[in-house]
Formats: sequence, C-alpha cells, structure tokens
Amino acid sequence: MLKTIGLIILVVVILVMFVTPIRNYCNNLLYKDKSELNEAQIIGTFSGYSPRVEEIQRILKDAHFDPGPADGVMGSQTRKAIREFQKEKGLWPSSKVDSKTWLELSREKEALKKETTVQTLVFPSEKYPGDVKSEEETARIREPQEKVAKARLPKDRKKQIQIALQKAGFYKGKIDGKIGPQTKEAIKAFQKAKGLKTDGAVGAQTWVELNKYLKE
Repeated sequence: MLKTIGLIILVVVILVMFVTPIRNYCNNLLYKDKSELNEAQIIGTFSGYSPRVEEIQRILKDAHFDPGPADGVMGSQTRKAIREFQKEKGLWPSSKVDSKTWLELSREKEALKKETTVQTLVFPSEKYPGDVKSEEETARIREPQEKVAKARLPKDRKKQIQIALQKAGFYKGKIDGKIGPQTKEAIKAFQKAKGLKTDGAVGAQTWVELNKYLKE
C-alpha cells in the first residue's frame, strides 16, 4: 500500500516537473493566489471607497485609459482599464493590481509629473527678452530648452500624440501608438497650422500645443 502511494506521488512529481501544461497550470494557480494577496497588500480593503483605488484611477485616466469616474470604487470599468494598461506594459492581464502592475503605475505617475515639469518649467512663456530680435537668436535660446524637454518626455507617448492630433482634426487613422507616414504627415500639418517648424518631429513646442487637446 505504501509503495503504491509512494509510486503515485513520484508520478505526480514527475508530471509536474516535466509535463509543461501541468506545470503551467500549477504555476497559474500559485500566481493567482499570489496576485490576489499582492493586491490586498497594495490597495487594502476596497469594498467601498479606497483612496488608493482613486489614485490608480487618476493615473489611468491621465495615461488615457478609461477607468470611469475617479470615485475610489473598484468597478468593472476600472478593472478593464487596468487590464488594458497591463497589456500595453507587457504584463499578465489579470485586471488586478499586483506588485508589477503597481510598479508600472508608479512609473507612469512619475512620467506624468516630468511631463508637467516640461510644460511649466522649460517653456513657462512664449515671450522672450526685448533684446532678442532675430530668428537666429530665438532659435539659439530655444534649442537647448528643446533638447532638455525632448529628453524628459516619456517614451510611451505615441498614442497620446495620435489622440491629440485626432482631437485637433489632423489625424483620422488608427490609434496604434506607431508613428508612421500618416501620423508624421498629421504632425506636420498640425505644426504648420500652429506656426511651428514643420519637421514632423514632436519636440517640446509641438508637445505643449498637442497637450492642450489632451486636456479638453
């Protein structure tokens, strides 16, 4: 009897170790439990209002995922937004805020802060000192500022660029996060309409103008 039980245990262990579908199934069960535990640790109890859930909703909304109203309630729309966010970041789309998802949300929050810094500090005004008269002098002042701003802009803003162009009426293509020929032509048309340099590249000046449409 003991030998039979021992043989069964051995077979189960071998199956788990060497048969991929069975191993993955066991890992998924363990991962699921861990994910739920991590979410509880990160968010806490959220049967009703949760300030952490509200913070997550605001981050998702600023990143142009639609979590619904930022009411601090973890509803189905917020879950859907979390899942879409996870997909874009290459995470397991569990719709739950595990440690990896929270890390990416925190990074997104910091990126959004830097974006605001670019707009308010790098280009606080379109006005220049009275002694700056020529275009060459203006360009010389703007160039280092533009380089700083461009370096600070978050890397995953391609979709936001397309959304802003679409809202401004210059882009009718798919919001896919790919800056292809159609998107570049839309950027150039936008730049021309705003009196900017029509180079098809989203530098600091172009981004400031585009971001106005994201806030509408």
